[in-house]
Amino acid sequence: MNSSPRVLVIDESSDTETVLKAVLEPRGTSVGRRRNQRFTPQLDASSSPEVVVIDIDAEPEALRTASPWQNSPRVLLGSQRPAIAVDGERFLSKPFQYPELVRLIEELLDERAAA
Repeated sequence: MNSSPRVLVIDESSDTETVLKAVLEPRGTSVGRRRNQRFTPQLDASSSPEVVVIDIDAEPEALRTASPWQNSPRVLLGSQRPAIAVDGERFLSKPFQYPELVRLIEELLDERAAA
């Protein structure tokens, strides 16, 4: 198990990553970002994050291709909720407030730590 939890942000914009790094990294959670869905299966499977945050408006293919992290809970950010709900996914409607996103990520990290 990793010494510190990891959050992966899949988004074209760096704003969400920047805010999450500023808030979560001082608390011991590392934050990384992917700008596209070109995965390297061997690398991605070995580095599964505890939570994946996906901007489904900016990265519409992300839901279909985020399979390397299918066991990681996901937070979906978007203007419309996806038609099909999947276990382990939470949805935040745009526009959202960053404190709301941080609380949701912390809840998911706590759930993973308790499991």
